[in-house]
Amino acid sequence: MYKTELDVGVAGAIANTENKNVISRTVQGAAGIKFGVAVVQGAADKTVRVPTTGDAKFVGVALLDRTARDLTFGGFVQNETARVLDKGVVWVEVTEAVSAGDAAAVDLATGKFNKAGAAFAGAIFDTSAASGALAQLRIK
Repeated sequence: MYKTELDVGVAGAIANTENKNVISRTVQGAAGIKFGVAVVQGAADKTVRVPTTGDAKFVGVALLDRTARDLTFGGFVQNETARVLDKGVVWVEVTEAVSAGDAAAVDLATGKFNKAGAAFAGAIFDTSAASGALAQLRIK
């Protein structure tokens, strides 16, 4: 007997094998970037940083990368090259309950996802999840 769905993944993990686009960007900011959070354009070309108040143009989602320098941190450290998904489906943590088909937004305080924060253009939830759980986010 086969499962109809894969088991839940971890934040920042690619959710399936369909077409996707992954870009490389240098991490700006001493705080680094956690896996599975939204990222925005940094101050320099080809850099990314965590979003802050007023940000609305998201580059993508920081992907889980087992070759990252500090896996105990759970993300990329400053000046490290991050893998960023800008098209495809990725596991993300949500800060409020979401349903499949809901338009995605970003909680600018955490970089995690919800429905009520800063709109993430072209992104919807593929699966439903309770607050604090993981959902699949589709970026078109």
